[in-house]
Amino acid sequence: MSKVFQKQRNNIPLVVAHRGASYDAPENTIASFLLAWEQGADAIEGDFHLTKDDHIVCIHDYDTNRVCETNLVIKDSTLEELKKLDIGSHFGAQFSDQRIPTIGQIFDTVPIGKKVLVEVKCGKELLPILIHQIKLSNIDLSQIIVISFDKYVIKECKVIEPNLVSLWLNDFDEDFDIELITSTLIDIKADGISSNNTATEKLPSAVIALGKSYHSGWSIDNLDGIDKLINWGTQSITTNNPGRVKVHLISDME
Repeated sequence: MSKVFQKQRNNIPLVVAHRGASYDAPENTIASFLLAWEQGADAIEGDFHLTKDDHIVCIHDYDTNRVCETNLVIKDSTLEELKKLDIGSHFGAQFSDQRIPTIGQIFDTVPIGKKVLVEVKCGKELLPILIHQIKLSNIDLSQIIVISFDKYVIKECKVIEPNLVSLWLNDFDEDFDIELITSTLIDIKADGISSNNTATEKLPSAVIALGKSYHSGWSIDNLDGIDKLINWGTQSITTNNPGRVKVHLISDME
């Protein structure tokens, strides 16, 4: 079994805060990530792009239109330009001080023993800069997990830094080709897969049979289905509401 995540005692999956505690704070902000730690999250997940001047910043979309009144394209903007934008007020006036964070700022929030999932939203050109940023920070390589929908990003990650844990993201429906999925996992040397599949046990069973880890991805907020995912062998549950899910898991296992 892959040791991407070590389940807690009593076989409780780790709770991953999707874009931070994004139910209660604006997504992908320092406020959201700090709140996730306060709510007991075991890991945080953020989305990352490269700026025009090669800084790694945390924002989901390729532009700022959805979270800010000023619309800038991330790859065409400098860090200085992006740092001027208020990305919190759309969620609530109390978050008007929130700015697009750099990956270094996010690393600085991560407590010892906790993890951060780095979703690469652009392309593999981000990876060498990520490795450099890790070396500059106080975070340990074992605390970082690279995730991406782009299988070539995962493949390149394992070439550049084989010890950096990497998960392939995919949005599977009930008609997925399980042989194609498992052969791809082997080819790109992914440590596991993260999926929003809640329809069938076929996918987690096949992934776990390969000795790789299975993770329940974006975003598991309905408590009713969590027990099923645990029985399927999920190593982690990604949610917008980490506090609520954490309480449910602990109480359910007592």
